[in-house]
Amino acid sequence: MIFFLLILLILLFISRRRQLILGAFFLSTGAHTASPATVIFQPVADTTLIETEPDNNLGGAPFVNAGITQNFTKNHGLFRFDIAGHIPSQSKITGAELILEVTHSPRDGFAPAEFGLHRLLVPWGEGNKIADDPTHPVLGAPATTNEATWNDRFAFTTNRWNVPGAAVTNDYSPVVTAQQTIYSLGDSPYAFESTSAMVADVQSWLDEPQTNFGWLLKTLSEVENFTARSFGSREDANHPPLLVVDFIPAPIIQQSEISGNQFKFLFTAHAGQTYQVEFRDSFSSNGWLTLTNIAAPVMTSDTLILDSLTNAQRFYRVVAQ
Repeated sequence: MIFFLLILLILLFISRRRQLILGAFFLSTGAHTASPATVIFQPVADTTLIETEPDNNLGGAPFVNAGITQNFTKNHGLFRFDIAGHIPSQSKITGAELILEVTHSPRDGFAPAEFGLHRLLVPWGEGNKIADDPTHPVLGAPATTNEATWNDRFAFTTNRWNVPGAAVTNDYSPVVTAQQTIYSLGDSPYAFESTSAMVADVQSWLDEPQTNFGWLLKTLSEVENFTARSFGSREDANHPPLLVVDFIPAPIIQQSEISGNQFKFLFTAHAGQTYQVEFRDSFSSNGWLTLTNIAAPVMTSDTLILDSLTNAQRFYRVVAQ
């Protein structure tokens, strides 16, 4: 994937008196720094899909359930994080890690299990329900309109899961974004460590926020019982889910000027990152052309770009690859 870091628009006009006029316009939607950064997110929505109560919602509970109960019934957890608007657009995501804390295990014993995250492909409604019966807090309460249940993405609408509990391929991706073996409370918190798929998910949510429906959490194998776990939800102030995202913001091109018959500017190249500087002479032409490739530097440093003045106007951009 190519990440568009910045476009520098340079318009050069030759007037009737043969005078050169320079107009430079900096178009940047990123922060005013190109330093690597880390942001920690809590969910904006999370809930549980409950097989034993297929029309109940649990969106207001301080936990999210996932796994197989001792009675061989299933629970799926849903989590969504708001990425766009909190990380500068056109940034490059370099790492992503989800941290979950187990707050309850099956009371009659537990089996270690491999849990996986799957990217959701359709929207859903969190809801705000907690259990009507405090002695059975995991069963939730009857859903109202637009709340997620085992049967519905949005209750009392036509927006249902393709199969109850969500369908692989149709409702969520078959690709396991990240996975982790879950034991019990004493081993918490658990980190679903950064993978290329996880980075790709978060990058896509930044670039195309309309596709951000979050992750579904389930055991990789749903045939063994006693794997059910309760994980702290966003309503649990002491054990909320945390998504840790590392990124490089779009750099600012600096010190642009004409010197003799050359145009020059600087941008910050980060250690280990390759770049391509591109140009085009008009937006009606057939796309961007390569001016130069920048090899990954050993240390983060400013890089000088030079180009000969051959046309009345030229557009530049720097991309990371």
